[in-house]
Amino acid sequence: MSYKVLHTADLHLNRVGDERWLALEQLVALGRKEGVQALAIAGDLFDSDLRAQELRPYLRRVFESAGFEVVILPGNHDGRAYQGGFYFGERVRVIARWDEPVNVQGVYFWGLPYRPLKREELFARLRELSRLMDREKSNLLLYHGELLDAFFSRYDFGDEGDERYMPCRLHYFDSLPVAYVLAGHFHNRFAVWPLKGGGCFVYPGSPVAVTRREKGCRKANLLVLGEPPRELVLDTLYYEEMELELDPFAEADPAALLQERLERLPPRAKVLLTVKGFINGSALKTGEAELVKTFKRLAGPRLAGEGEFLFRDIRQVLEDELFLEFRERLRQKDYPPEKSGAITELAIRAFMDVLLS
Repeated sequence: MSYKVLHTADLHLNRVGDERWLALEQLVALGRKEGVQALAIAGDLFDSDLRAQELRPYLRRVFESAGFEVVILPGNHDGRAYQGGFYFGERVRVIARWDEPVNVQGVYFWGLPYRPLKREELFARLRELSRLMDREKSNLLLYHGELLDAFFSRYDFGDEGDERYMPCRLHYFDSLPVAYVLAGHFHNRFAVWPLKGGGCFVYPGSPVAVTRREKGCRKANLLVLGEPPRELVLDTLYYEEMELELDPFAEADPAALLQERLERLPPRAKVLLTVKGFINGSALKTGEAELVKTFKRLAGPRLAGEGEFLFRDIRQVLEDELFLEFRERLRQKDYPPEKSGAITELAIRAFMDVLLS
């Protein structure tokens, strides 16, 4: 029988029943469906130590019904949540020490509980780990920190400010007899790097959007030991950028265009909406304020924030005799649509500067 691990990180649980909690329940259900031996959570299960104390009794119910082991690594947000012998459930195994692995049916889960280690200290710790690991056994390493080789933006790690968290480089893991480094702390997307020893380093990305910078469907990592990591798409909250470019000469109704785009999105997506371009308010029989209200009503609760409405009503320009003459002369040139559109936009902006100055 194949040995399976479902790997996630950075749930940042805050309260029972919200989007993050629903993501946890979905992960447990997914692990049960896939027949995994373990769910590995590589740090920041909780948003804070205080949240861990409040949610622990409810979390027991979720994990006790899982049907598999849950291996948890403390992260930088919840590093003290597991101290003091607190009970998280019969099937929950917390990696409390870097030098003591958790054995789940013959596979050894090692981990680096979060500490404010500098690069040199982390490298030395990993060298010590390589001497402790039995090379004849199956070893996995859970790690919560920043991979410097990846050239990520600071914003890819959630709202962490400018501080670096246990920064490492891929070559730090060269001496370790591990099949996989199951990492956390990088929120933005699922990402995999090969290791020199033949294994791989995996960030699954956050399983639910914690900030608006976490765009695109959220994922988890399904491991079948001996095989490459596999992305599993989750049905959880995420953010999707949507940009609508309005054309004052198009026949389509701007509201209908937005409605069509919204209908193509999955139901769990929140929209980061930007509307640009120009409208002819006379032809549409509406104005900027009324159209913004329409856009907000159509997006409803799926709109993240207030949206950016950068379009302008240019009826004054479009009805100007000089502009109408320009349009006719441009039409006679028979340019390709892309070139004609670009010239028209430049002309509109020039006319607006003159008419509104």
